Amino acid sequence: MNVDPEIKKLQDSIQRSKVERARQLTFEERFRAGADLFDEGMRWMQEMIQSQNPTWTAEQVDAEVQRRKRIQRKLDDAGIFQLASGACNGKQ
Repeated sequence: MNVDPEIKKLQDSIQRSKVERARQLTFEERFRAGADLFDEGMRWMQEMIQSQNPTWTAEQVDAEVQRRKRIQRKLDDAGIFQLASGACNGKQ
């Protein structure tokens, strides 16, 4: 994929800025940020499920979230999906 050099330069600058800000956080701040990101992801999942099933109750949506989390856990435990090489360190 060809990326415009100016866009690539901007992307790199934004990434460096994010990394620098993250390095300045304390352990507690990083830990809290991780929990906040998880909570936000759960809210997105709930909203997506609700939008796909507008007649469902909150309890039905929560049950579907739990079902999907169980499926993901099984996939993780089975080792079916693995991170691509370099995914943990930002390389692709």
